[in-house]
Amino acid sequence: MYKDIITYSLAEGVSEEQLLKVAGRIVKDWMSQQPGFIKWVINKNSDQGYTDIVYWDSKEAAQKAEQEMVNIPDADEWRACYKEGTIESKSLNEVASFGKGDL
Repeated sequence: MYKDIITYSLAEGVSEEQLLKVAGRIVKDWMSQQPGFIKWVINKNSDQGYTDIVYWDSKEAAQKAEQEMVNIPDADEWRACYKEGTIESKSLNEVASFGKGDL
């Protein structure tokens, strides 16, 4: 599994409710149509910023979707949610996973 990790702050005047509404629309109208997309998890940090984790079945699927981002309907509303200069991104390739049943 491949994960994109994105941290950011909300733009001035943007509420968490607005972010979640716009994100839900993006998932429904665009992300869910992308091959390899699994899920998008939005987390609120202790510093009141946000960390999103977007799960993909492969790095290739994530990269293809990134190239297709120009086709996101009404993307300006989505981009307006993020405070300029606060977006940072990392990617993770899962190498192992341990759970309760594995102990």
